[in-house]
Amino acid sequence: MSRPTRADYMTVLRRAAHPPLYELQFWVLQASVILMAVFHFLVDIRFTNGAAFPDGIPVALLMVPVGYAALRYGLSGSAATAIWASLLWLPDLLLSQDRGHSGSDLVSLILVDAVGFFVGQRVEAERMARARVESAAVELAAAEERYRQLFNANSAPIMLFDELGTIIAANFAAQMAFGPSVVGHYDKGVLGIDILAEDHSGRVISMEDGRDYRVDLVRLTTGRGDRAIQVVLEDITRERSEGRRIRHYAALVVRAEEEQRLRLSRELHDEPLQVLMHLSRRLAMIAEDPVAPENLEETLLELRQHVLDAASGLRGIVTGLRPPALDQLGLVPALKSFCADFEDQTGLLVTIEVTGTPLRLPSEVELGAFRIVQESASNVMRHANAAALKVLVCFGTDALNLEISDNGQGFEPDKLDEHAGEHLGVVGMRERARLLGGHLELRSSKEGGTVVAATIPIIGFELDQAHPSFSHEVAEKA
Repeated sequence: MSRPTRADYMTVLRRAAHPPLYELQFWVLQASVILMAVFHFLVDIRFTNGAAFPDGIPVALLMVPVGYAALRYGLSGSAATAIWASLLWLPDLLLSQDRGHSGSDLVSLILVDAVGFFVGQRVEAERMARARVESAAVELAAAEERYRQLFNANSAPIMLFDELGTIIAANFAAQMAFGPSVVGHYDKGVLGIDILAEDHSGRVISMEDGRDYRVDLVRLTTGRGDRAIQVVLEDITRERSEGRRIRHYAALVVRAEEEQRLRLSRELHDEPLQVLMHLSRRLAMIAEDPVAPENLEETLLELRQHVLDAASGLRGIVTGLRPPALDQLGLVPALKSFCADFEDQTGLLVTIEVTGTPLRLPSEVELGAFRIVQESASNVMRHANAAALKVLVCFGTDALNLEISDNGQGFEPDKLDEHAGEHLGVVGMRERARLLGGHLELRSSKEGGTVVAATIPIIGFELDQAHPSFSHEVAEKA
């Protein structure tokens, strides 16, 4: 038990100055003291020389009410009772001819007062110590309850293992992840690792259900002195999936670049290059002939048409790489031109609506927004079996909002990640939006078509050059 402090003594003194005047039993004690004092006074007056009461009624009898007051009320009761008894004894002490036995009674009163104060103070100290213990127990119970609430409310699975590797406690998240009967199982059976063998802090474990957890170990000592290990499992499934998705997207970008180079090589070889080689041979034949052919004018007109065809083919290739209107006129004219061409090529009813005040944006933002619309339209043509496509472009004060919707057959967006490896598709659009500091949302249902909504900030824009798509964008610009 801790020793009383100065503050405890001050508290005791303050309580001693406030006796329990409101309790009936306290006044019964005081009445008994009055009766004892009166009886002692009368005996001293009438029977001073008698053999029956040579010293009067013993003052030590006051120990009974004073001691009871100390035990019941502490120092406040014993001090008040002892002082009250001393005051009531004054008339007896002042009797003449030592009839009141002033010497012996005074010593007895001092002893009674001392015992009253000492016992009262000890009782008071014991009560305060008990109160501190009870308060500490209440605080400990409250702290344990708060810990239990935090333990159970934590979204991360938390388990407590004993020295044998047995689970002795598990929060709700752990019971949801590993089953309600996880308590009592061993570490290897649940986590697949030996908790006691080594420090697994920071290690990533993969569960059979496909979830990934990062392990955090904390060694504890229970209230009984037993050692325990608290294991906190941080769910990093989404984080690792995101990392895998980024790596996969980077691989797709590299593959797309190679496929684009192959396509360019074929297109340049099959059309413009062949036309130019044909023109070269025809011009060489005309130059080598000393006599101008009769149909020279027709030949030159034919060659001119071949040149125009080659130029048209080259223009189509260049437009496919990066629309010239995007750099020359801006995002809105480029999108309107694209929508008109797309409508001619596919037969879909394509409408474009622009709200807000159109303005020129950083080239990276305009290119990213154009590619999102282009990829969304391409997905509609390949998968949606739609009859109409609508493009909404909204210029806000701090962001560019795009919405591409169709009236075709939809799908379940939750299952899209299962087929993400088959093509760039939505993965590419999401990465473009995130590269630009924005985000992309996909809403679809089998009954109501598909909506692709992208938000791209236009204030404080900085291109993340560390993103794997950056090299692809630079290649497109080149």
